[in-house]
Amino acid sequence: MDDPRSRQVRFNAGSRDQWAGFEEHRTQVSALLGAGQSGAISRLCVLGAGNTNDLDLPALLEAQREVHLVDLDPRALEGGAFRQGQGHEPRLLLHGGLDVTAMIDTFARWSPLDRVAPGDLEALVDWPSRRVPLALPCPFDVVASTCLLSQIVGNAFESLGDQHPQLDETVAAIRLGHLRLLARLARPGGRVVLISDVVNSDRVPELLKVPDSALAGYLNDLSEKGGTIRGMNPTKVLNLLRRDPVLGSKIAGIEVPAPWRWKLHRRIYLVWASIWTIA
Repeated sequence: MDDPRSRQVRFNAGSRDQWAGFEEHRTQVSALLGAGQSGAISRLCVLGAGNTNDLDLPALLEAQREVHLVDLDPRALEGGAFRQGQGHEPRLLLHGGLDVTAMIDTFARWSPLDRVAPGDLEALVDWPSRRVPLALPCPFDVVASTCLLSQIVGNAFESLGDQHPQLDETVAAIRLGHLRLLARLARPGGRVVLISDVVNSDRVPELLKVPDSALAGYLNDLSEKGGTIRGMNPTKVLNLLRRDPVLGSKIAGIEVPAPWRWKLHRRIYLVWASIWTIA
């Protein structure tokens, strides 16, 4: 079975040359992370930066004192930085090879016939926020996760299969661990920007016809009906941010900007974001 590292490298390789196709998505993501703002006073950390096709690095470096990029695939990060002319920029710091789940070797061992041990479920929740910060110069002023959660959850699908009796439980643990990690990496008074692809046009072909002005209402209806990608339901994420005792104690406020569409290869994705202020 394909291991998660190989899958991530293959995913990055498949989207490496999609710079033009990312344009609208890149504009949306970069604006949420501070592009276009002046000051260069804060430190930004982006988890899941990959090829950096969804990041306008020159604009972000104008707005931020430092930009830290994290991805499991170090070659993707390096290539992306050089393609944007920022390969020798000292304020751009690359953290390649870092597993933000702290569990990738466990993922690699799972199969559809395995039972996910209680200790593994606990580790999926606890290890990211305990172990990953040790490898990064945190806390940061702004922390972002850019369509990374769906990739991490996808690793569980690939390893366990979509019929595994513990899949929902495992996905819930992965999601909670990722959210707690984001909150842990940000300083008090800082911000977290969670950006997630929540459904695609293969799953809901009508996404192609929904007017931009109706996307927010469409996403709300889809969430209520459970029509989003497994683990990506925005309503459940927001409930978790408010009700989990760890997250609830750290988050002072939540803002939800308008969703948008992103074209990648032959699919259209609906993308949702939430912005948290850390107490």
